[in-house]
Amino acid sequence: MATADPPLIAALREGGVRDDELVRISTASLLWRIHSADGSHVLPWNGFRGYGPLLRFDHHPRPKADHAEFSIWYGASSPRGAFAEVFQGTRVIDRVDGAPYLSAVALDRPLELLDVGGFSGGTWPIRLGCNRMLDSGPHLRVQSWARAIHREYVNVDGIAYRGRFSGELCVALFERAADAFLSAPTMSLPLSHVGLSRRIDSAAVALGYQVI
Repeated sequence: MATADPPLIAALREGGVRDDELVRISTASLLWRIHSADGSHVLPWNGFRGYGPLLRFDHHPRPKADHAEFSIWYGASSPRGAFAEVFQGTRVIDRVDGAPYLSAVALDRPLELLDVGGFSGGTWPIRLGCNRMLDSGPHLRVQSWARAIHREYVNVDGIAYRGRFSGELCVALFERAADAFLSAPTMSLPLSHVGLSRRIDSAAVALGYQVI
């Protein structure tokens, strides 16, 4: 089994989060996101999704619905990481369908993220009875961990994990991190923009993806 059920709240509280089990994203860093500007699931560059749970670290309560108090934002630490994760299903970088944009997001304050991907050298998943498979285990079970993390560790802005296709640092930010974003993105361009052609082609070659 890739992951165990999360422990009781008392065990989470007692275990806590050690300093070396956090990934800190500084204000000098950029987070990258690909988001659609057209279609039925449009979110802006800084939009947190309140409908869920859908994806791995969604902390929304079940059943699946709109949850006004719970929202999530996924991003990557590099453009290639964003391409890898967003287009993993087809392995085709589609520059047109849904009018996708690539946005670079800067921060107004640092983020503190619980490390489940082994970036900081800490052992939080192991100490709490799980393993390093939280970033690739069954979604339903990982979502139960995300709910427990969100509920108990109120000073944690989200989760740092290793993207399954990028192998790089990716982030799942809880709604409490929304105040960390600056008022405008550092960059935001449609994937159809000629200025992104070289970046897209480079990512596609590295990942073995196609481009259309």
